[in-house]
Amino acid sequence: MRRSVLLLCTLGLAAGLAVPALAAAPAPAEKAKPASRESCFFADQVRGYQVVDERTLNVDVGRKEAYQLTLFNSAFDLDVSTRIGIKSRGGSWVCSPFDATVIVPEVTGSSRDYRVQAIRKLTPEEYAAAWPSVKAKKPKS
Repeated sequence: MRRSVLLLCTLGLAAGLAVPALAAAPAPAEKAKPASRESCFFADQVRGYQVVDERTLNVDVGRKEAYQLTLFNSAFDLDVSTRIGIKSRGGSWVCSPFDATVIVPEVTGSSRDYRVQAIRKLTPEEYAAAWPSVKAKKPKS
């Protein structure tokens, strides 16, 4: 009985000392919200791509929507490749960086896989700058 009272007093004292330390600790960041279907695209929906630099590319998914993919590693063969592939893991939707891998085919028949570090949807202004629309020229009269 004496030991349990001593144990309870020790635990109470430890809890009393820990409360101010916990109150002074910064609040944890808000949990990331799960991606909605609006910020997702099908991997086979990609209609074109542009290389921004050796680690970044923009992919056009149609309907004036595009996503910017940032790769973990530099892909020096990305800017000379005439085609790429996007492989999605666990389904056909790409909603997070963990869902996508960029595949760059090589001349030898093999391919290189590059894991995606970050994905973000381009704004309408960024899309218009990246893929300007072709306007019909009016003939001069």
